[in-house]
Amino acid sequence: MLYFAYGSNLDQGQMRVRCPNATVEARATLSGHTLVFGGYSRRWGGAVASLQRVRGAHVDGLLYRLTPEDLRALDLFEGHPFAYRRATRLVLDRAGLRRRAQVYLQPETGFEAWPPAGRYFRVLWHAYGRLGFNRTALANALGGAA
Repeated sequence: MLYFAYGSNLDQGQMRVRCPNATVEARATLSGHTLVFGGYSRRWGGAVASLQRVRGAHVDGLLYRLTPEDLRALDLFEGHPFAYRRATRLVLDRAGLRRRAQVYLQPETGFEAWPPAGRYFRVLWHAYGRLGFNRTALANALGGAA
């Protein structure tokens, strides 16, 4: 099963701890969505990443191949189905192939954007830099949460 990571799970060290059998499959892009911060994570002490549908926007991320055990572990870490719900989305990998992947989304009803904890944002900032993703998109998401 493929999983599209766009938040702190872009950090491969964190993913190794959460899902020891997961392997990076490819970089990918999810069209028609934008990165936002909201909700609240006790683990991080602030808002965390989610996605909202926005025509013409896109979000960069990583595709991980997960075992069923990894998916169950990730469901627990992500608070599925309460904090996040898992959904299937089509993403485009770097080779131009459309791939079906699982993605975690915060509920849209009652969603309020607000800033993430500094240490959470730093994990994403470093991952974006390491992966060569557009940090402007990340900074824009932070601006939308202010």
